[in-house]
Amino acid sequence: MVLVDAGGQVAYANGLLETLSGYSRGELFGQLIEFLVPERFRELHTKHRFGYVANPRARPMGVNLDIYLRRKDGTEFPADIALSPLQTDSGMVVVAALRDATERKEAQTRLHRLAVLEDRERIAKELHDGVIQALFAVGMNLQATEAKAGDPEAVRARLSGAVDSIDVAIRDLRNYIFGLRPGILADRQLDQALHLLVEEFQEKSGVVTAVQIDERVAAQFGNTATQLVQVTREALSNVARHAQATTCRVSLLQHDESAVLEIDDDGRGFKPGRGGSRGQGLRNMRERIEAIGGTFSVESSPAEGTTVRIRLPL
Repeated sequence: MVLVDAGGQVAYANGLLETLSGYSRGELFGQLIEFLVPERFRELHTKHRFGYVANPRARPMGVNLDIYLRRKDGTEFPADIALSPLQTDSGMVVVAALRDATERKEAQTRLHRLAVLEDRERIAKELHDGVIQALFAVGMNLQATEAKAGDPEAVRARLSGAVDSIDVAIRDLRNYIFGLRPGILADRQLDQALHLLVEEFQEKSGVVTAVQIDERVAAQFGNTATQLVQVTREALSNVARHAQATTCRVSLLQHDESAVLEIDDDGRGFKPGRGGSRGQGLRNMRERIEAIGGTFSVESSPAEGTTVRIRLPL
């Protein structure tokens, strides 16, 4: 703690300030408080001090100020300072309570770095589960266009659809970067988005797909619709790429006290747990569902099809 008179001179310093600054009380007494401020900040601090004296008021610690003090050895440290004016017989003094903010600053830096890493991970997931899958669907659509080479109108329609899909992918990419909802959810409820997703999947993959959505259940997941849509998109993309399925089913129903979202197919299946191209996608799906309080499982075996099951509490 330090007491500073209206002229900015140190009238009292306690032992903690001696420890923090490296100066003795005798060395600090009578000095302008700017004596403890790094030289590059002294002019600005003096202006702030004049303004404070003209309009004194209590100021708590941690008001988002970036304050540094200079030690006797020339090193600097961040400080949190609370100010309180005090009227005495000899005039006003300012009571300043100080603490070393080094640990707080380091914690803020670590949190900022963690936030950056989490944002990068979020964008990577969105790209993998959203834009990449959408572009894969465009590729499938264009590949199927070859079979329509003798029908100019059909080719024109497919090319137009591909352009539209790429436009949607570009819009979604912008949305992902800024943390917004994917375009398929724009002005749509979850049940509507799932129906549209299945419709697009069936058209582009040729896999006959049944849909069973309980609208009342879907309506309870407005805040987590993005995660459920992306998981469903990834699961359907896996069916198109790997399953060699002829039929598929997407359902969202209530079972006991839970909502269960299932995507199952009659394809060739696989052995869960093996590495390969599905690894990143399945990991992303699991992380998305666990982040919203649900459980994620995959049941599959060779020649027996695959069921992706998401269970969420109601």
